[in-house]
Amino acid sequence: MATVNEGVEGAEPDEEGEDDVRTGSLVSQSLPHEYQEDALEFNVDSFRLDGSPLGDRGELDKDDQFLSLVDEGSWETLELEGTVTVDQDTVEEVFPFDEWEETPGRLALVTENPLAMNRDRQILTDSPFDGGTYEFTLSINRDHYRGRVKIKPFLTRTEEGGSGGSKHASKVGARVADGISWIVRLDERDDGGSLLMPIIEDFSDYDSFPDENHIHYLSLEAPRNPQLYLNREHPQVVEVLNNTGYTGGPPRLRDVLYDYIEHSVWTQLLLQTARDTSPDTGEPEYGWQEDILDIFLEDLYPNLGDDEAAIQLAEDVRSHVDIPDLVQRIERTVHQQYDIPSDTTNLIEEAIQSDN
Repeated sequence: MATVNEGVEGAEPDEEGEDDVRTGSLVSQSLPHEYQEDALEFNVDSFRLDGSPLGDRGELDKDDQFLSLVDEGSWETLELEGTVTVDQDTVEEVFPFDEWEETPGRLALVTENPLAMNRDRQILTDSPFDGGTYEFTLSINRDHYRGRVKIKPFLTRTEEGGSGGSKHASKVGARVADGISWIVRLDERDDGGSLLMPIIEDFSDYDSFPDENHIHYLSLEAPRNPQLYLNREHPQVVEVLNNTGYTGGPPRLRDVLYDYIEHSVWTQLLLQTARDTSPDTGEPEYGWQEDILDIFLEDLYPNLGDDEAAIQLAEDVRSHVDIPDLVQRIERTVHQQYDIPSDTTNLIEEAIQSDN
């Protein structure tokens, strides 16, 4: 398996030439800690549609880890079963020696669906972590996703580590290793009429929209049904966002742009949810806000139960004293849902490879 140090391993910093820097993985050069890219072996052994084996349905490419269900008829649930394997050598690369026996690591599958503004994770094993093979069953409900779904394994830290110049990650939640993604394409993209399917409009045609310099706009005028808009007046940007590929420069650029858009959208939705949540009961006003709370409450208030956390969120957003701290915590929490530095680095790496 490739590692992020491939191509420059063994070289002293003063001995690295320009060719080494340009051909070595930029992930290893940009992250402040040891990171093993594509080191987790991610295998999907079976697919089932509504409980039945996939058979001849869909277009399956196991070598490229890609499944298309675009041309399939009505179905409700896709179920994937498989394994993620972590070699002990990988653990010993990304965690310091004194953590090898009781490793403060967590192995999870992260499911990303930019079009539905949906990110979720399934924890396969928690701290203390041991290298080995872990089984999983993952369900994709057709009503909750649109377009392209990316499933990727990550190994992260679960405890604060020592600093003092160590090459290893020290922050809780820091990603230290990943595996090659599986991509599932559910349908072709088109303009829609809900948050799940952004509407493409000329922003200059609407007085209530931001000016033409904006790429996107989240309308909360009807809080029961928030609506995301993309600005047609940036045709090249819209073209990239509409790209349906999963390898190469344009898809990488699309992922970075969606990271930027989603970060803004999640922050606005979380603040709106806080305002619409009762400080007495912790109940939000609209159904979609329950999903927002499910995603973010644990990270926002790790020491509180769900009901207590929801009440605290509602109280904090109403407090002139607490709201500056709340906004900062929301920003950090939303940022943890993304790997923007890694996605951007991969895009830069793609550009450098194209230049060579």
